[in-house]
Amino acid sequence: MCGGGPKGPSEEDKKKADEKHEENIALQKEQMEEQKKQFEITRADNQARYDEQRRQAQAAPPPPPEKTAGVAAPALDSKRWAKGGGKKQYTNPPDKAPTPTKSSAHAAKSLYIPT
Repeated sequence: MCGGGPKGPSEEDKKKADEKHEENIALQKEQMEEQKKQFEITRADNQARYDEQRRQAQAAPPPPPEKTAGVAAPALDSKRWAKGGGKKQYTNPPDKAPTPTKSSAHAAKSLYIPT
């Protein structure tokens, strides 16, 4: 058995690989911490929104409208729904009567050339 070449990575290559691995681990930890921070911010925001919605659901309903508010509504409704009231809807002008066309059978006969 001949050949006395190296049997694997050198010590220097192992150190470089370990350093690269440590850098990757540190980067992953940093990314995980940032994700956790963003999660906590989102969670706090969602909780605040939930609490606000819950308070609104449990709050007393708004007071009924005053009697004077109902006076203006019928006047608006009567104009709006009266016959001919409101904006006229645009309609296209009627089309001219279509010109009669020859049937496809007639067109086929006129194209026939006797031999």
